Order: sequence, then C-alpha cells, then structure tokens
Amino acid sequence: MKNETGTKRKPRAEPERAAAPKPGRRAASARGVKTDLQRADWVRAGLRVLAQSGVDAVLIPRLATDLGVTKGSFYWHFESRDDLLLALIEEWKQHATLRVIEIVESASTSPQEKIRLIAFIGTNSPIDEFGGAIELAVRNWARTNPAVRSAVADVDQQRLTYLTSLYAEMGAKVDPELLACLHYSFSTGLRLIFAYPEQQKLAMRQAALDTIFFPSPVK
Repeated sequence: MKNETGTKRKPRAEPERAAAPKPGRRAASARGVKTDLQRADWVRAGLRVLAQSGVDAVLIPRLATDLGVTKGSFYWHFESRDDLLLALIEEWKQHATLRVIEIVESASTSPQEKIRLIAFIGTNSPIDEFGGAIELAVRNWARTNPAVRSAVADVDQQRLTYLTSLYAEMGAKVDPELLACLHYSFSTGLRLIFAYPEQQKLAMRQAALDTIFFPSPVK
C-alpha cells in the first residue's frame, strides 16, 4: 500500500502475544518470578502437612498457600485431592521401605551389619521429627481408611520379609520369621515410648541385638 507521497508504507508489526503458561509454573509475585513448581513439590508439601497435622489437614488451599501459588496450579499435576493422597502413600512406601533396603544393601556386607544399620536408621527417625512423624501419621490414617491400611500391611510385609531373609542368612537357630517379627515389634514399639531419650533408645536397640537377637554361641 502507498501513502500520499507515493512511497510504500511499512506494514505495521503485529503485537506480540503473551506465551501460554507452562504446566506447573508458579505465578509471578512482587518479589519476582518463582521457579517452576513440579508434582514432587506438591507431594513433599503434602507429606509435611500429613506429618504435622494428619490427613484431614492435607487440603489443596493450605498446600497452595504453603507453596505460594493459586489452587489452579494443583490441577496441572493432580486430578483431585484423592489423587494427591494416593501419591503421598506411594512416596511413603518408596522412601520408608524400598529406599531403606537399597541403602542397607549398598552400605553393608554381612546380615548382622545390615540389621544393625536398619536399627540405626529407625532410631534416627523419632516420632517428633519428620521421618518418625510421617510413619505415625500414616498408621493413624490407616485406622480409618481401608486402602491405606492395605498399603501399610504391604509395607509391613515387605519389611518383615526382608528382616526374615537376613536372620535366615545369618543362620539363626530360632525361627527367622519369629525373630523378624519380634525385632520389628520391638523397634516399632520403642519408637512410641517417650520415657527414654533417642540416644538411649539406640543403645537399647544395640543391646537387644547383642544379647537377644545376636546371642554369642554358648561354649
């Protein structure tokens, strides 16, 4: 197109359109643009609330406030609150059982060393800290939710099976499954006793291993 002077007009530049937001991206704030928010961030936030206040407190608005985003951001990663709760259970199963077994298998050689490391890891997760608190919260949740109770039963069975295999490999004269059950019950119950400080609980676990679970052969 020509103007009145007969010269060609330059075409007007089209205004740039704002790019569509990427899934999981946090909204900008007065302090600047926040980093991308991933599914794992919501899971970690949910686990923190579960450990602190129980499952009834794991609500989308609260998690959004904790993470500094709108509720809409949640639905980039989860279809519903139930979807998130399922992810919390799966993360707990991975972190509290399968990951522990991986650590023990890679760090220890003899079955006795592996059992001692399991005892040490357990004692270093008291119920007033995150590791122990999440364990207690999940078990409380299982009392009223059949699906969670089934998941906890699976975890218990995995732990007992692993302990049984270690006691069998050790060549225990007592039934390995019985030893595993006694060990697991002792460790779980000891965590719930407030009368002893955590270091004393660790010492008691070690003493139980030396005198009850790993007794020296009678000469």
